Amino acid sequence: MEFHTTFPQERISQINQVQQRQKTHKIRQACDYCHGRKIRCDGANPCANCLSTELIREYPPTVPQPEIPTVVDVEEPRFLPSRFISDELVKECMGAFFTHKFPIMPILDQKQIYASLPHLGESPEQYALITSICALITLQPEILGSEPTFDHPDNFSRPTPEFLIQETVRARQFFFSYIDSLTLATIQTSFFLFAAFFCLGKDNSAWFYIREAMTVLQLLRLHEESTYEAIADPLCATFNRRTFWLLFITERAYALQRHRPLTLQRTISLPPIAPGPEEKILSGFIDLVSLFQNFDDDFISLWNPSTNPSEKVTSLQPLIQLQNILKCSIPNVAERTEIQQADLLVSRQWLKTMVWQLSLSKRLLSSKPPTESMSFHYPITIARDVVLVSRLLSPKAFEANGVGILEKVFDIGCSLADVLLLHPNFIEGGRMEVEPRDYLIELVRVVGTASQGKHGMGSEKFLRVLAGKADECLGVRIRGSLKESDDSRCIEEPEDDADEEEDVEEDVEEVVKDDPRAPELFSPVMDWNGFAEMAYG
Repeated sequence: MEFHTTFPQERISQINQVQQRQKTHKIRQACDYCHGRKIRCDGANPCANCLSTELIREYPPTVPQPEIPTVVDVEEPRFLPSRFISDELVKECMGAFFTHKFPIMPILDQKQIYASLPHLGESPEQYALITSICALITLQPEILGSEPTFDHPDNFSRPTPEFLIQETVRARQFFFSYIDSLTLATIQTSFFLFAAFFCLGKDNSAWFYIREAMTVLQLLRLHEESTYEAIADPLCATFNRRTFWLLFITERAYALQRHRPLTLQRTISLPPIAPGPEEKILSGFIDLVSLFQNFDDDFISLWNPSTNPSEKVTSLQPLIQLQNILKCSIPNVAERTEIQQADLLVSRQWLKTMVWQLSLSKRLLSSKPPTESMSFHYPITIARDVVLVSRLLSPKAFEANGVGILEKVFDIGCSLADVLLLHPNFIEGGRMEVEPRDYLIELVRVVGTASQGKHGMGSEKFLRVLAGKADECLGVRIRGSLKESDDSRCIEEPEDDADEEEDVEEDVEEVVKDDPRAPELFSPVMDWNGFAEMAYG
């Protein structure tokens, strides 16, 4: 039997129209029937395939379009200063800085700093700078004039230096792109973080931030003279230039202390000295530059054994000339502020000691030297001059300079102790009323006086090591608080005190472990075989 399917004329016409549309229109969505069978759909409702099978298929519902949200102004996050950092603390720290630190760090505009204090919440960058200064100042409670508290700030009125450092870092991280918007304040903040970590005895962090400061300075091209010619504001150019030279000095001192390489060179002019209240301070600052500018890459390459350990010095003249330059430097030191005098005079003697130590390490010293600076007993002369400075200047002048000057006195004392240990005949000065042994005891007293701050983490350690070396070479035991009063110092004959000797040895080992100058400077033996061979021939 044969079956025929017939469609009304009306349905046939409808199918033809659909097929015609299928040829002329692009289909975006197939119906359920065509989609399920994976056949071509013309997009009509119903489509031709559905009509031919006499089915009415449903299209899937249209996906609703998301509503466009109404734009609402959202307030940007606002930086909030810590409630633990009071206005009184900030003003106290700023006052201490400009009184005690500005003479040796003249890089801040006092008027601008005080004008910014009421608006620290509006500028995280300025807040970071202020808190970094406060961290440094609170590490020297003696210049604040009131007894500090060093616990959690929830319980005490004055926050700890560590908390202030955390606030500095928090302010910098508030805007993630502080590296992309560098300013002079960025350099200064990194410098003060370096200074704070140096006081805390955290050398890795200190090195990181001094390197960061110098990197930012170079990114801003402040090591190029042409940059200063393009700065329209003369005052801004002045403080930029001072910051460069402060980093120049600091890097050289730190390179000698920690055997680090140099980055900055003498590529710009010195800061101008204009008549006014800062004239004396700027003159002393330039004096300090003159002391350090002769310690260049050539000297540092000899000083750092890792740079070229096989490099030898073939002539005494460069080192003799450097000693003569140091001897004749800072002729007008009496005209400087007392804080600057302490820094300049002790730094000069310390640099002489560094040159002497290099001469020793290169076996250039002699029992019959052409000049005193190349003799084995030269540290005695250096120590005598430092003791004289400590007696002529007030303790406040030393306190203002902080751990930096303390470590220099420590280095000088260690060199003197090493010489006296090898040459016992130097201990007694003959007819002299003041003998070399007195110089050593006095240097221990100076280090002890400067070690009273609770947050100078290396201070007490330096005192114990130097006192231990003095005990060893003098055959006495130095006891007491070692403050300035002679009554507080007590020298006793040595006793069998194994525990105390063990404590000193542990301190020596700890200093040696932390300081790259070891074992050359802090070990009980300073290459004694070579020293004795040169001394006695």
